[in-house]
Order: sequence, then structure tokens, then C-alpha cells
Amino acid sequence: MTITKDPENSEFFRDGIDEETDLQKQPGQKISIWLAGSIIFFLLLVFVISALIVQRVYFQPPVVRTAVERELLKHKTAIKNNPNNAEAYVGLAGVYLEVEQPDKAIKELEKAIRLEPRSWNARFELGMAYEALGKPEEASSQFWKAAAIDPNNEYSFYQLGRLYHKKRDYGQAIQAYKKTLKVNATLADVHYYLGQCYEKTNKRSLAKQEYEEALKYVDSYPEAEKALKLLE
Repeated sequence: MTITKDPENSEFFRDGIDEETDLQKQPGQKISIWLAGSIIFFLLLVFVISALIVQRVYFQPPVVRTAVERELLKHKTAIKNNPNNAEAYVGLAGVYLEVEQPDKAIKELEKAIRLEPRSWNARFELGMAYEALGKPEEASSQFWKAAAIDPNNEYSFYQLGRLYHKKRDYGQAIQAYKKTLKVNATLADVHYYLGQCYEKTNKRSLAKQEYEEALKYVDSYPEAEKALKLLE
């Protein structure tokens, strides 16, 4: 007995089997897609949380702890708010000088002078910065400029006197100290240093007068007392 295959029935059964197979595969595929999506979401979540943790731990803004840090922050903030604030640059330079970074101070003071060429504070502090760097010629130049801006400020002349004194240029030191005392005659140290310069130039009587003047303005000045006794 020969069985004759009906082409249409065969195609029908084959399609039915294929559909059944597809139905069996679909739940697994859906699970796989959902699982992959969940894994990707989880990894992204882990990445974001890790980034936030790293930021909190390693990229926190610095905590201001000391007076120096507070001063630095104050002046830097002032400059940020107003880049044309010359005094803020001078203030920042003063902090750098305090922590013995005169090279940084010079950069800030040069900015201040560009903004205000006749700033006494900027010129004076620039002189101090150059002196701290061991550059007396540059320092004296700035002190003279500061003195020209404000001849009634004794500190410019005083620093000039100290520079010349250290260089053993006693003639120049005497002139600078005398100008200092012309502005403020009550500075005991200046009288004492002037007395030393007079001694070095063999002007003993003038030296004695200056030591006596120094003792008028302080209760105890052992160095001046000793120098005076040696001249008597």
C-alpha cells in the first residue's frame, strides 16, 4: 500500500512545528534580554556610585585650618571677585613673604604695580621680597621708589638704612637713618643703628648722642647701654 504525501498537509505540519519551536524559544530569549539589561543597569549603577565615592574621598575641597590658609583664601577670593584689586595682590604677596616664598610674592606684587604704579605698599613689599631673595640692589631700588611715593613714611628709609648698614656703606646708611628719624624721632632702634654707623666712621661724640637718645625711648636697651659704656 503506497502512502501518498499531500504537499499542502506536509507544509502545514512543518509550519506548525516551526511555530511551536519559536514559541518554545521566545520565553528564553525574553529572559536573556531582561537579564542582560539588568546586568548593564547594575554595572552602570555601580559605576555611578563608585564615581561619587571617589569624588567625596579624593576630590573634596581643601579644609581651611590655619591662619595662613585663611589669609590665602581671603586674598585669592578677593582677586577672583575683582581681578583689578591691587591691594588684594599685595595682601596675597604678604602671605607668601610670611611663609618664605618671596618668588611667588614678587609675581603678585608685579601684578599690583601694573594696576597701581604708585602703590606705596606694593613698592615697599617688592623691596622686602627682593631682600628676602638676597638681591639688595633690586631691593634698594624699590625702597627708593616707595620713599618717592610717600616721603613721610619712615619704613622705606629705615629699610634703606638697614640695607646700606649690612653692606658697610656707612655714609649712605647714616643718611637713610637720619631721614627715618626726621619722620619719626622716637625709634630707639634707629638711634642705636645710627650710633653704630657713627662709631664705624670715627664720630664717637655723635655715636654717644645717638645711644643716649635710644635709651630715652625704651626702659631697657642692653645693647645701647653697653655701647655707651664703651665710649665713656
